[in-house]
Amino acid sequence: MEVLHQQRFVLPEGHPLPADFDVVSCLDCEFVYADTRGNASDYDEYYSQFSKYTDQGTATGGGGNAEDLERLEKMADSLSQFLPNRDAKIVDIGCANGGLLGALKSRGFVSLLGVDPSETCIENTKKLFDVPASQGWLNALPPECQRVDLAVVSHVLEHVLDLKRAVASLAACLSPNGFLYIEVPDASRYIECLAAPFQDFNVEHINHFTASSLVNLMNACGFDSLQIETKLLETNKGVPYPALFGFFHRAPAGVQRGEWLIKREFREAINAYIKQSSARLEAIDGKLSSFLPEPVYVWGTGQLTFKLLAETCLSSADIFAFIDGNPLNHGKSINGKQIIAPEALSSLPNHTIIIGSLLHHAAISNHIRDVLCLNNTVVTLE
Repeated sequence: MEVLHQQRFVLPEGHPLPADFDVVSCLDCEFVYADTRGNASDYDEYYSQFSKYTDQGTATGGGGNAEDLERLEKMADSLSQFLPNRDAKIVDIGCANGGLLGALKSRGFVSLLGVDPSETCIENTKKLFDVPASQGWLNALPPECQRVDLAVVSHVLEHVLDLKRAVASLAACLSPNGFLYIEVPDASRYIECLAAPFQDFNVEHINHFTASSLVNLMNACGFDSLQIETKLLETNKGVPYPALFGFFHRAPAGVQRGEWLIKREFREAINAYIKQSSARLEAIDGKLSSFLPEPVYVWGTGQLTFKLLAETCLSSADIFAFIDGNPLNHGKSINGKQIIAPEALSSLPNHTIIIGSLLHHAAISNHIRDVLCLNNTVVTLE
């Protein structure tokens, strides 16, 4: 394998995942992945106890904002067209807060099940959409996942440490004529949708798929592709995100496979993504340097902040506190500095606020001025 990039983070205390890894490419098939030191139990702990998807207000997967809701509605339309039988048994593995299941329910599907490692997500799915849900994960599916007509695995496989084992678990839960719907980020188009430096090299994403590598994986696991397409998602208003998806079914026994599909230009696209991300990170470092002699707040404890703390002058800043809107993070700490709720700022010193997000900076700025009515100096990174 060839090392393409080393990614480093500064993570909250008690975070179970590694704070660095190499992004590597297989020399034979050119598959790109994070060569992580984390093991299966580390990732299980993260998704069950530290999942960012539990908060309906800040996470995707539950239709909690207009862009996420539109994404889920379009996916439900696509699934409905592929599988028109409303009595079909459908399971959404990695269902987050159940938004896709709610959309399918509104289209008349009556045999639905959500599966997620987070107990909070399971409770949200039941409460928000009145859809059955069980705690579990790809390698530990609940007993209810049997003889499924369609298993939906959307934006999950990029998080999986052992892909072949995961697909084998999916195969075991399908009915004889069952199908898989798989959707993942499209790594061949990362460079086209670059909103924040190294946004796709984060602590959660292990695997970086192209259409070719997804087909290769599924063929190796005994599945044929019925349809492979690409799409653009709008995860936040005006911020596109590349994805690809496919429907798969079991291949007939004894089918001989040809050579693996290899997209030779993918390596060039990833290297261009790394080069452009590095340039953006350097520009952010230069902008931050003029604001850091004095104490500051850092608003946002997501992936970009983790990288800035490891790779820029923010590592030596006098950070008074971290601010985050997700209640899951309140009370934790990073480098000994506590993560607090936005409302706490009203009783704290009037230090400069650095917004550690390039995806949500406009909404955060508006919240600071219009909701909290604060007059702190606000620094954005765009």
